[in-house]
Amino acid sequence: MNAYIIVGIVLVLWTLGGLYRRRKNRNKIICVVESSCTGCRRCVKRCTHHVLEAVKNEAGVRVVVKYPDKCTACGDCLSKCKFNALKLIERTN
Repeated sequence: MNAYIIVGIVLVLWTLGGLYRRRKNRNKIICVVESSCTGCRRCVKRCTHHVLEAVKNEAGVRVVVKYPDKCTACGDCLSKCKFNALKLIERTN
């Protein structure tokens, strides 16, 4: 019985945390810091909304924000980037 209560509390807190994060980042969007990006593509693989894309240029492979309107600022790609090449910025109209 106690295990069900604990699991229920954990699920409620997890859901509320997700709603808070979504509301807090509603006006934000992901931005790529070109000088820090190594083109490892970890963020591209992690992005479930398919916002990021790797492109080749004369400097090598770099990640760009291909579909900014799909970005929910969930931060999943931020957690995968080991080079601090991604940051959240305010969304502009």
